[in-house]
Amino acid sequence: MRKIISAFLALSCAACAPSLPRYAVPEDAAPTGFYEDQSRPDLALLEYRLAKYFAWNERPYETVCAVAEKVDPSRQDSVAVPLDPAIERKLLRRFPMLTPSGGCKREGLSIIDSDTGVQAALFDVHELECETSVRCSAWGGYYANGQHGWSWYWLDWNGREWKITKRDLGIVLT
Repeated sequence: MRKIISAFLALSCAACAPSLPRYAVPEDAAPTGFYEDQSRPDLALLEYRLAKYFAWNERPYETVCAVAEKVDPSRQDSVAVPLDPAIERKLLRRFPMLTPSGGCKREGLSIIDSDTGVQAALFDVHELECETSVRCSAWGGYYANGQHGWSWYWLDWNGREWKITKRDLGIVLT
């Protein structure tokens, strides 16, 4: 009974969670406008995850690429699908440390820098599902070195921009 109550409380509190702060655009970087585009919640989440990564003081991967579809770690033939060039250009202007998608390639279970051979990371958003035009959920994060750093998020349109909230997976440890 205690497990059921804990699970219920965890799920009910997840809906009350405040949206995550939007990372500020550095003064020398151009904004993308993705947060304000109601038709592209996936790009708002991709920008959020990239901004969070580049805000870290110590980043585990020097080379980071953004792609349109995730690489399936279990399939050797799964390769990254590049973003539309116009979208990639906006992200490159916003994040000067981002590498164009051609700069990352798959080698076995790893993603490596095409030029240097050092380990790299691919950022993506996948399994986007929208309940309505103002409420979506998706996985966002990265794949690197045979491992992933994806998290599940809610995206809510408030009339002006997408608000992003981490979605509880409902896992209760006992």
